[in-house]
Order: sequence, then structure tokens, then C-alpha cells
Amino acid sequence: MSSSHLQSELALQAAIRRHMTPIVEAANRDAALLKDSRMEKSQLQNVLNVAEESRNLAVVANFIRYQIGRARIGVIWQHNDFGESVVQQILSPEGVVQQQTQKVLSKSEDTLPEMVADKVRFEFMRYYLGYLQRAFVYGNSGVAAAWTHLKES
Repeated sequence: MSSSHLQSELALQAAIRRHMTPIVEAANRDAALLKDSRMEKSQLQNVLNVAEESRNLAVVANFIRYQIGRARIGVIWQHNDFGESVVQQILSPEGVVQQQTQKVLSKSEDTLPEMVADKVRFEFMRYYLGYLQRAFVYGNSGVAAAWTHLKES
């Protein structure tokens, strides 16, 4: 790896880290939709696994829509429109993944290749799904105000 490539990669990772707060806040709000649901941590872990395996936003959205459509499991993913909210956060131009990606890319001094834009989108999606799972675990922890704290983020 060349020195300039390494510097570019480090700068990109630093830019992503600077834009994490909205990712965490969106994950907290979406996790709060699961209050009083029968969602299990393993179901969210499955989404993370699909994300890591595919590294593709459309594939992850497709998997979530599959979960929404399933007979028994679908009811859980439909709870308070949770599944659709997650898909919107990932794919929609107004979703947190796309919004934060645009902020990172707009601060770049030169035009980045689409491959880099895809990498940034994937990283934000991966972080969003990871924080979503963490927030869900906190909400289900039994801490009296956990779900309220998530809604307030």
C-alpha cells in the first residue's frame, strides 16, 4: 500500500468518525420502535451478518424486506414500522446512511471514485446496524428508563 493511499484511507476513516453522532442517534430512535416487541437480538445479528457478507446496501434491504414479509417473524419486523424504518435509513436519500455519506463526500477536495462512495455508504450502514443492535440490547436490559433514553437521543 502506497503512502498516499494510506493517507487517503486514514483521512476517509477520520471523516467517517466525525459524522457518527447522527448514525448513533438514528439507531437509538429506531431501536426504540421495538419497545414491547418480540424482537430477539439474534434477528438483528442476522442482519449484521448479511451486511458483512454482502457488503451491499440493496442486499441488506432485500433481506430486511424478506424478514418483514415472513409469516411469523414478519409481525416483529412490522412492529411500529421498524423494518421499513431501517430500510429507509439505509436506502433513502433522506436516510441517515445516505445523508452522512453525502456530508463526507462533499467535504472531499477532489471527486472520489464511486468505489469510495460505496465504501463510505457501506461503513455507515454497518455502523448504523451495529449501533441499532446495541441500542436494542440496552432497551431490553431491564433498566427502567432504557427505552425512554433511546427515544430522547
